[in-house]
Amino acid sequence: MNKTATLVGCAIGDALGNPFEMKLANYTPLQQWDGAFKAGGTFWKGQPGQYTDDTLMSIALATSLIQCSGFNAEDVAKEYLAWYDSNNTRGIGNTTAAAIRNLKNGASYLDSGLTHQYDGLLVGGNGTAMRASPLGLVYCHDLIKLIEYATTDAAITHNSIEPKVGSVAVAMATALLLQQVSDSKSVLGDVSEALDESLVKDKIRQAMFFLEQGTDPQEALLNIGTAGYVPETVGAAFYCLGVTDSFQDAVVLAVKGGGDTDTTAAIVGALAGTYYGLDNIPDEYKDQVENFQLLQDLTDELLLIETI
Repeated sequence: MNKTATLVGCAIGDALGNPFEMKLANYTPLQQWDGAFKAGGTFWKGQPGQYTDDTLMSIALATSLIQCSGFNAEDVAKEYLAWYDSNNTRGIGNTTAAAIRNLKNGASYLDSGLTHQYDGLLVGGNGTAMRASPLGLVYCHDLIKLIEYATTDAAITHNSIEPKVGSVAVAMATALLLQQVSDSKSVLGDVSEALDESLVKDKIRQAMFFLEQGTDPQEALLNIGTAGYVPETVGAAFYCLGVTDSFQDAVVLAVKGGGDTDTTAAIVGALAGTYYGLDNIPDEYKDQVENFQLLQDLTDELLLIETI
Protein backbone atom coordinates (compact mmCIF):
# COMPACT_ATOMS: atom_id res chain seq x y z
CA MET A 1 0.00 0.00 0.00
CA ASN A 2 1.36 3.40 -1.06
CA LYS A 3 0.83 5.58 2.01
CA THR A 4 -0.12 9.23 1.87
CA ALA A 5 3.00 11.21 2.75
CA THR A 6 1.79 14.75 3.29
CA LEU A 7 3.94 15.78 6.27
CA VAL A 8 6.99 13.83 5.10
CA GLY A 9 6.69 15.64 1.78
CA CYS A 10 6.28 18.99 3.49
CA ALA A 11 9.40 18.44 5.58
CA ILE A 12 11.49 17.28 2.63
CA GLY A 13 10.60 20.34 0.57
CA ASP A 14 11.18 22.59 3.54
CA ALA A 15 14.61 21.08 4.27
CA LEU A 16 15.67 21.20 0.62
CA GLY A 17 14.71 24.85 0.34
CA ASN A 18 16.12 26.21 3.59
CA PRO A 19 19.76 26.62 2.46
CA PHE A 20 18.66 28.79 -0.47
CA GLU A 21 15.95 30.90 1.14
CA MET A 22 15.70 34.37 -0.46
CA LYS A 23 18.39 33.62 -3.04
CA LEU A 24 17.57 34.56 -6.62
CA ALA A 25 17.09 31.86 -9.22
CA ASN A 26 20.30 32.98 -10.95
CA TYR A 27 22.37 32.50 -7.76
CA THR A 28 25.24 30.31 -8.99
CA PRO A 29 25.23 27.73 -6.14
CA LEU A 30 21.48 27.29 -6.65
CA GLN A 31 21.88 26.85 -10.39
CA GLN A 32 24.57 24.22 -9.72
CA TRP A 33 22.62 22.48 -6.95
CA ASP A 34 22.12 18.74 -7.44
CA GLY A 35 18.80 18.39 -5.59
CA ALA A 36 20.31 16.87 -2.44
CA PHE A 37 19.94 18.04 1.15
CA LYS A 38 22.50 20.66 2.16
CA ALA A 39 23.45 22.50 5.34
CA GLY A 40 22.87 26.22 5.74
CA GLY A 41 20.06 28.71 5.72
CA THR A 42 19.39 32.44 5.60
CA PHE A 43 17.30 32.86 8.75
CA TRP A 44 18.11 29.55 10.44
CA LYS A 45 21.23 27.47 9.86
CA GLY A 46 20.10 23.86 9.58
CA GLN A 47 21.88 20.60 8.98
CA PRO A 48 21.11 18.50 5.87
CA GLY A 49 17.55 17.17 6.12
CA GLN A 50 16.45 19.50 8.93
CA TYR A 51 13.22 21.41 8.38
CA THR A 52 12.18 24.89 9.55
CA ASP A 53 9.18 26.70 11.03
CA ASP A 54 7.00 25.68 8.07
CA THR A 55 7.00 22.04 9.11
CA LEU A 56 7.05 22.80 12.84
CA MET A 57 3.81 24.77 12.53
CA SER A 58 2.30 21.98 10.43
CA ILE A 59 3.25 19.54 13.19
CA ALA A 60 1.66 21.81 15.82
CA LEU A 61 -1.59 21.99 13.84
CA ALA A 62 -1.55 18.24 13.21
CA THR A 63 -0.95 17.54 16.90
CA SER A 64 -3.95 19.63 17.90
CA LEU A 65 -6.19 18.01 15.27
CA ILE A 66 -5.26 14.57 16.60
CA GLN A 67 -5.64 15.53 20.28
CA CYS A 68 -9.06 17.09 19.70
CA SER A 69 -10.27 14.67 17.00
CA GLY A 70 -10.78 17.68 14.77
CA PHE A 71 -10.25 21.42 14.62
CA ASN A 72 -10.41 23.36 17.87
CA ALA A 73 -9.09 26.88 17.36
CA GLU A 74 -8.34 27.50 21.01
CA ASP A 75 -6.30 24.32 21.24
CA VAL A 76 -4.50 25.10 17.99
CA ALA A 77 -3.52 28.48 19.41
CA LYS A 78 -2.17 26.72 22.53
CA GLU A 79 -0.04 24.45 20.33
CA TYR A 80 1.36 27.42 18.43
CA LEU A 81 2.17 29.15 21.71
CA ALA A 82 3.83 25.99 23.09
CA TRP A 83 5.94 25.82 19.95
CA TYR A 84 6.91 29.47 20.31
CA ASP A 85 7.84 28.95 23.96
CA SER A 86 10.02 25.97 23.04
CA ASN A 87 12.53 28.41 21.49
CA ASN A 88 12.78 25.99 18.56
CA THR A 89 11.16 28.36 16.08
CA ARG A 90 13.69 27.99 13.24
CA GLY A 91 13.15 31.12 11.20
CA ILE A 92 9.70 32.15 12.41
CA GLY A 93 8.19 35.01 10.40
CA ASN A 94 7.68 38.44 11.92
CA THR A 95 3.88 38.43 11.59
CA THR A 96 3.56 34.97 13.10
CA ALA A 97 5.89 35.88 15.96
CA ALA A 98 3.96 39.07 16.73
CA ALA A 99 0.63 37.22 16.69
CA ILE A 100 1.90 34.50 19.02
CA ARG A 101 3.26 37.15 21.36
CA ASN A 102 -0.29 38.50 21.45
CA LEU A 103 -1.45 35.04 22.55
CA LYS A 104 1.30 34.97 25.13
CA ASN A 105 0.11 38.34 26.47
CA GLY A 106 -3.42 37.04 26.98
CA ALA A 107 -5.19 37.66 23.67
CA SER A 108 -7.65 35.02 22.51
CA TYR A 109 -7.23 33.31 19.16
CA LEU A 110 -10.01 35.60 17.90
CA ASP A 111 -7.90 38.70 18.50
CA SER A 112 -4.31 37.52 18.18
CA GLY A 113 -3.86 37.72 14.41
CA LEU A 114 -2.42 40.80 12.74
CA THR A 115 -4.47 42.61 10.11
CA HIS A 116 -1.93 45.27 9.09
CA GLN A 117 1.84 45.47 8.87
CA TYR A 118 3.88 48.20 10.49
CA ASP A 119 3.64 50.20 7.24
CA GLY A 120 -0.15 50.09 7.25
CA LEU A 121 -0.53 47.54 4.46
CA LEU A 122 -2.61 44.42 4.98
CA VAL A 123 -0.53 41.44 6.09
CA GLY A 124 0.15 39.10 3.20
CA GLY A 125 2.71 36.58 4.38
CA ASN A 126 2.66 32.88 3.53
CA GLY A 127 2.85 31.61 7.12
CA THR A 128 -0.74 30.37 6.86
CA ALA A 129 -0.55 28.44 3.59
CA MET A 130 2.63 26.65 4.63
CA ARG A 131 0.92 24.91 7.56
CA ALA A 132 -2.57 24.22 6.15
CA SER A 133 -2.18 20.75 4.61
CA PRO A 134 -3.20 18.78 7.76
CA LEU A 135 -6.65 20.36 7.52
CA GLY A 136 -7.03 18.92 4.04
CA LEU A 137 -6.38 15.42 5.33
CA VAL A 138 -8.95 15.65 8.12
CA TYR A 139 -11.70 17.51 6.25
CA CYS A 140 -11.35 15.97 2.79
CA HIS A 141 -15.00 14.85 2.92
CA ASP A 142 -16.38 18.19 4.09
CA LEU A 143 -15.11 21.14 2.07
CA ILE A 144 -17.47 23.57 3.79
CA LYS A 145 -15.84 22.87 7.14
CA LEU A 146 -12.43 22.80 5.49
CA ILE A 147 -12.91 26.34 4.20
CA GLU A 148 -14.20 27.54 7.57
CA TYR A 149 -11.39 25.98 9.58
CA ALA A 150 -8.59 26.91 7.18
CA THR A 151 -9.82 30.50 7.36
CA THR A 152 -10.03 30.44 11.15
CA ASP A 153 -6.59 28.87 11.52
CA ALA A 154 -5.06 31.50 9.26
CA ALA A 155 -6.65 34.33 11.28
CA ILE A 156 -4.85 33.21 14.45
CA THR A 157 -1.73 34.78 12.97
CA HIS A 158 -2.68 36.57 9.73
CA ASN A 159 -6.13 38.16 9.91
CA SER A 160 -6.49 39.43 6.34
CA ILE A 161 -7.92 38.13 3.07
CA GLU A 162 -4.93 36.86 1.12
CA PRO A 163 -3.40 34.69 3.88
CA LYS A 164 -6.86 33.25 4.57
CA VAL A 165 -7.45 32.38 0.92
CA GLY A 166 -3.93 30.95 0.69
CA SER A 167 -4.65 28.66 3.60
CA VAL A 168 -7.91 27.50 2.00
CA ALA A 169 -6.17 26.88 -1.32
CA VAL A 170 -3.53 24.58 0.15
CA ALA A 171 -5.96 22.72 2.42
CA MET A 172 -8.42 22.22 -0.44
CA ALA A 173 -5.74 21.06 -2.87
CA THR A 174 -4.57 18.53 -0.28
CA ALA A 175 -8.12 17.24 0.11
CA LEU A 176 -8.80 16.96 -3.63
CA LEU A 177 -5.48 15.22 -4.30
CA LEU A 178 -6.02 12.81 -1.41
CA GLN A 179 -9.49 11.89 -2.69
CA GLN A 180 -8.18 11.63 -6.26
CA VAL A 181 -10.87 14.09 -7.32
CA SER A 182 -8.09 16.09 -8.97
CA ASP A 183 -4.69 15.24 -10.39
CA SER A 184 -1.57 17.36 -10.16
CA LYS A 185 -2.64 19.53 -13.11
CA SER A 186 -6.43 19.71 -12.83
CA VAL A 187 -6.18 20.68 -9.15
CA LEU A 188 -5.23 24.22 -10.18
CA GLY A 189 -8.54 24.81 -11.92
CA ASP A 190 -10.57 22.86 -9.38
CA VAL A 191 -9.21 24.90 -6.46
CA SER A 192 -9.28 28.27 -8.20
CA GLU A 193 -12.98 27.84 -9.03
CA ALA A 194 -13.77 27.43 -5.34
CA LEU A 195 -11.77 30.39 -4.04
CA ASP A 196 -13.02 33.87 -3.27
CA GLU A 197 -11.85 36.58 -5.63
CA SER A 198 -8.33 37.41 -4.50
CA LEU A 199 -4.77 37.77 -5.68
CA VAL A 200 -4.17 34.16 -4.61
CA LYS A 201 -6.86 33.06 -7.05
CA ASP A 202 -5.38 35.31 -9.76
CA LYS A 203 -1.93 33.80 -9.31
CA ILE A 204 -3.25 30.24 -9.56
CA ARG A 205 -5.03 31.24 -12.78
CA GLN A 206 -1.78 32.74 -14.04
CA ALA A 207 -0.04 29.45 -13.25
CA MET A 208 -2.75 27.62 -15.24
CA PHE A 209 -2.11 29.92 -18.21
CA PHE A 210 1.61 29.17 -18.19
CA LEU A 211 0.91 25.44 -17.99
CA GLU A 212 -1.44 25.64 -20.97
CA GLN A 213 1.04 27.72 -22.98
CA GLY A 214 4.02 25.46 -22.23
CA THR A 215 6.01 28.41 -20.93
CA ASP A 216 9.57 27.74 -19.81
CA PRO A 217 9.36 26.96 -16.08
CA GLN A 218 11.92 29.52 -14.99
CA GLU A 219 10.19 32.23 -17.01
CA ALA A 220 6.83 31.17 -15.57
CA LEU A 221 8.09 31.30 -11.99
CA LEU A 222 9.74 34.67 -12.59
CA ASN A 223 6.38 36.06 -13.73
CA ILE A 224 4.31 34.40 -10.99
CA GLY A 225 6.82 35.46 -8.36
CA THR A 226 8.46 33.42 -5.62
CA ALA A 227 8.63 35.90 -2.74
CA GLY A 228 7.11 35.42 0.70
CA TYR A 229 3.91 37.17 -0.41
CA VAL A 230 1.24 34.48 -0.14
CA PRO A 231 -0.31 34.94 -3.62
CA GLU A 232 3.11 34.41 -5.19
CA THR A 233 4.03 31.48 -2.97
CA VAL A 234 0.77 29.63 -3.57
CA GLY A 235 0.75 30.37 -7.29
CA ALA A 236 4.34 29.20 -7.66
CA ALA A 237 3.73 26.06 -5.60
CA PHE A 238 0.68 25.06 -7.64
CA TYR A 239 2.64 25.70 -10.83
CA CYS A 240 5.56 23.52 -9.71
CA LEU A 241 3.19 20.69 -8.88
CA GLY A 242 1.35 20.97 -12.20
CA VAL A 243 4.29 21.30 -14.56
CA THR A 244 6.20 18.26 -13.25
CA ASP A 245 5.48 14.54 -13.14
CA SER A 246 7.26 13.32 -10.01
CA PHE A 247 7.72 14.25 -6.38
CA GLN A 248 11.42 14.97 -6.81
CA ASP A 249 11.01 17.13 -9.91
CA ALA A 250 8.27 19.16 -8.20
CA VAL A 251 10.22 20.01 -5.04
CA VAL A 252 13.50 20.60 -6.88
CA LEU A 253 11.81 23.03 -9.27
CA ALA A 254 10.25 24.84 -6.30
CA VAL A 255 13.71 25.40 -4.86
CA LYS A 256 15.32 26.24 -8.21
CA GLY A 257 12.81 29.06 -8.63
CA GLY A 258 14.54 30.99 -5.84
CA GLY A 259 12.84 33.39 -3.44
CA ASP A 260 11.11 31.94 -0.39
CA THR A 261 12.38 28.51 -1.31
CA ASP A 262 11.67 26.65 1.91
CA THR A 263 8.02 27.68 2.05
CA THR A 264 7.29 27.20 -1.65
CA ALA A 265 8.93 23.78 -1.55
CA ALA A 266 7.22 22.85 1.73
CA ILE A 267 3.81 23.49 0.15
CA VAL A 268 4.81 21.67 -3.03
CA GLY A 269 6.17 18.79 -0.94
CA ALA A 270 2.95 18.49 1.06
CA LEU A 271 0.83 18.43 -2.10
CA ALA A 272 3.18 16.13 -4.00
CA GLY A 273 3.54 13.82 -0.99
CA THR A 274 -0.23 13.57 -0.88
CA TYR A 275 -0.55 12.96 -4.61
CA TYR A 276 2.39 10.65 -5.37
CA GLY A 277 2.52 8.87 -2.02
CA LEU A 278 5.37 7.59 0.10
CA ASP A 279 6.56 4.91 -2.33
CA ASN A 280 7.30 7.51 -4.99
CA ILE A 281 9.53 9.69 -2.82
CA PRO A 282 13.25 8.92 -3.33
CA ASP A 283 14.78 6.82 -0.56
CA GLU A 284 17.62 9.28 -0.05
CA TYR A 285 15.09 11.91 0.96
CA LYS A 286 13.13 9.61 3.25
CA ASP A 287 16.30 8.27 4.86
CA GLN A 288 17.76 11.69 5.62
CA VAL A 289 14.80 13.92 6.47
CA GLU A 290 14.51 14.81 10.14
CA ASN A 291 11.96 12.86 12.21
CA PHE A 292 10.69 10.78 9.30
CA GLN A 293 8.73 8.36 11.47
CA LEU A 294 7.06 11.09 13.52
CA LEU A 295 5.94 12.86 10.36
CA GLN A 296 4.55 9.70 8.81
CA ASP A 297 2.84 8.65 12.03
CA LEU A 298 1.14 12.05 12.29
CA THR A 299 -0.09 11.79 8.71
CA ASP A 300 -1.43 8.30 9.33
CA GLU A 301 -3.23 9.45 12.47
CA LEU A 302 -4.76 12.48 10.74
CA LEU A 303 -6.28 10.17 8.15
CA LEU A 304 -7.99 8.13 10.89
CA ILE A 305 -9.84 11.09 12.42
CA GLU A 306 -13.59 10.78 11.97
CA THR A 307 -15.28 14.16 11.99
CA ILE A 308 -18.99 14.81 12.28
